[in-house]
Amino acid sequence: MDLLLLLIERPLNIEEIKSTLNVTTSAMMTQIKMLMDQGLIVYDNDLYTLSDFGEVIVRKIIPLVNTLKVYSDNIEYWESHKFNSIPKDMQDRVEELGECELIEPDLNRMYELPLKLESNLAKAKYIREVSSYFSPAYPSKYLELARNGVSISLIISAHVFERLRNEYGSVLKEFREMENVDIYVHTDKIGLASCIVADRFLSFSLFFKNGIYHNHAMMSFDESSFNWGKDLFEHFKSNSLNIEQMQP
Repeated sequence: MDLLLLLIERPLNIEEIKSTLNVTTSAMMTQIKMLMDQGLIVYDNDLYTLSDFGEVIVRKIIPLVNTLKVYSDNIEYWESHKFNSIPKDMQDRVEELGECELIEPDLNRMYELPLKLESNLAKAKYIREVSSYFSPAYPSKYLELARNGVSISLIISAHVFERLRNEYGSVLKEFREMENVDIYVHTDKIGLASCIVADRFLSFSLFFKNGIYHNHAMMSFDESSFNWGKDLFEHFKSNSLNIEQMQP
């Protein structure tokens, strides 16, 4: 497998293969012979390269390898949280999340934003979020960012909107007056807790399988995750109403 993934990048000679994979000649030649017998590798002008069909197979393998890595890097998280709350078409692209890191708040700030998430929000040029839970830490933070010119688009569930309207009316009023802020209310269930995508990171939070939420963020800084987050946002936006369409 490692050899096939290596050769998708460019043809290599035996010394380059041995050096990169840190293997002996005898061990490598056994694997090369097997792959050549299967028609996946060809040898030409002292270089090993993928055959045409070998290249097709490897391109099919890469998403699987990347998916397994996303899973294995955080097995306990995926096994204990509601992965099925992510829309099916986005589940099928989970390999795009890349390298994810679980971020949790310090014990002395359990109900505040995790510091790594907060610091990256402060550096963002735009923010797109889908959320089905309410955190008192968000209204003032997003208002501060919006006042500083950050473009913010929020998709929230109906009950989050009601709480924002009832308990943070002045904040909501100021949001409505800002050209750089858009707020939408999703008309159906949002199964995941939150997903934030910005120009520099992706952050998402899922509920435990028993429905309980704990303050945390799974963060990725891989560029592929940004497109994943943007498409997730558009998925929910397609079935959401701008708050200007809601009754006051």
